[in-house]
Amino acid sequence: MAEIKPDILIVRSTKVTAEIVDANPALQLIMRAGAGVDTIDVSHCSSKGIYVTNCPGKNANAVSELTMALILSIDRRTAEGNALLKEGKWNKGMFAKCRGIKGRTIGIIGFGNIGQNVCIAAKGVGM
Repeated sequence: MAEIKPDILIVRSTKVTAEIVDANPALQLIMRAGAGVDTIDVSHCSSKGIYVTNCPGKNANAVSELTMALILSIDRRTAEGNALLKEGKWNKGMFAKCRGIKGRTIGIIGFGNIGQNVCIAAKGVGM
């Protein structure tokens, strides 16, 4: 069977090193199915005339939802409560000390697709 040398390489989180790029002289385009290109050796690709692109914003909803879930989890001490339950314990008083997130201030560093979605969600819960 002949070795396949694709013109286009589509990756998600796979690191694309200079060695991988050099292994395929037919390569013309590398696309990251997600935001950013930090896993791709862009400077090496550029020196070889290979285009590098990504799909910004395609996972923005999922990432912003996870951000809000983690904020709520921290405030409500979900991981600690889960660990206690696995030990057969329940500490109701621990959860009474949760401050809640309504009326709290959130700091968002960067206001791209993800930051904007986090802002909308945070406003939605009264932050």
